[in-house]
Amino acid sequence: MKPNHHFSFLRNHLVSQDTGNFSRLYLPILGREAAALYLYLLAFWDNGQKEHLFSHILNHLDFGMDILESSLDRLSAMRLLTIYEEEGAYVMQLYPPLSADEFFQHNVYSKLLEKKIGEAAAEALRPENASGQKRIKPFMQVFGLENQQQERPRQVNDFDLGHFKQRMAQENLRFADEKEDVLELFAIAEQKKWTWYETYLLAKETAVSQVISTKRMKQKLAQRPVDSEFSQQERSIIREAKSKAPMMFLAEIKQTRQAAITRTERKLLQDLAELGLLDEVINVILLLTFNKVDSANVNEKYALKAANDFAYQGVKSAEEAVLKIRERHQQGSKKPAFSKGQTSNVPDWSQPDYKNETSAEKQAELEEQKRRLLAKLEGGSD
Repeated sequence: MKPNHHFSFLRNHLVSQDTGNFSRLYLPILGREAAALYLYLLAFWDNGQKEHLFSHILNHLDFGMDILESSLDRLSAMRLLTIYEEEGAYVMQLYPPLSADEFFQHNVYSKLLEKKIGEAAAEALRPENASGQKRIKPFMQVFGLENQQQERPRQVNDFDLGHFKQRMAQENLRFADEKEDVLELFAIAEQKKWTWYETYLLAKETAVSQVISTKRMKQKLAQRPVDSEFSQQERSIIREAKSKAPMMFLAEIKQTRQAAITRTERKLLQDLAELGLLDEVINVILLLTFNKVDSANVNEKYALKAANDFAYQGVKSAEEAVLKIRERHQQGSKKPAFSKGQTSNVPDWSQPDYKNETSAEKQAELEEQKRRLLAKLEGGSD
């Protein structure tokens, strides 16, 4: 799109010039530039009689091309405009603003307005709900037609927050900040073209202590395959890190030292998750910490330092975490990141010469031990 490109309006799509709701409800969200552009397009709408240059808009509104393009994007996102491109020419279709009732039924729009002008100011603009019984005669009785026409509200693209919250209540999930979280969830759903339920499944998977973490959701979505060769030991670490929740992972490491998880270690796991790190990355940090320090307990300062580095570096997977550790040790020491000599301090599977020779009977016994351990952890003991 350039200033000397042409645009025209789609014919026979006249939009009402009543801009009251637009100014009250849309302007705070869109901003002055996008609002001014919408009003300009309404004023110069000519039913597609001729083509115009974008430079006319730039001149009239004193815009730069970057502001024009971002304003067009905002109007399109708010369903006030659709742009069609064909052979270097553009056709615009305008839409009227939603009524106040429709606007406040749209969960995301109403949350955006609250964020911009405050909850009290937004509530003052919300239409009052009438009390009493609604009196209306069926369409068929009034006009004598065979088929009764049902009242149909205007369809708008929205995130079904009602069903999302209902599922949250069933599974004891909650928001950290509902206003911000709803906007982030809507953005994720729109980006992935997901339903509310698909979005909910990811929210549940990445929640931290039953609190939805949109930060971790975005980390999960940003994961990409890692193109690198890993040793047998590194592959074992990655596999185990991906297979367990951090609490279970830590419990298995502590078992090798006949130790129990402490209250401060539980808090540490929550702090690492609240940084936005995914479970598989946290697990690699735990193993690194136990390899670094010969102790029955997690060195919290060292774990937090590694976690802050990983969060800053944007580490999103166990593979990326292992590569970062490998790079760090190659630069600073010839000693391997996961030492072979510390067999008593970490699980056997993390050792490079480990072979899994567990019998079926032993595997069943281990699974039963894991079940009892999980039950104990869920009970909240230190």
